[in-house]
Amino acid sequence: MSEDRHKTGLIARILAIFMSALFAVIAVAGYQRTGDIVQLLVFLGVSALSYIVIIYIFKGIDKLLDSVDDRRDND
Repeated sequence: MSEDRHKTGLIARILAIFMSALFAVIAVAGYQRTGDIVQLLVFLGVSALSYIVIIYIFKGIDKLLDSVDDRRDND
């Protein structure tokens, strides 16, 4: 595993878990209210997808910050 030079790993994990949990809560609450299994599965899928998307966004931010650091070191 690569080192976390910009200390964004913890922020990414916390934000990803929070958003994923939010969609999971919406899924369960919606299912309890409507009894629609499709709605439950869609929101659980969105929950998993949101976790993955947020982790990849922060990986991109890390790469951007690394490129800015490398550019500054070369000047």
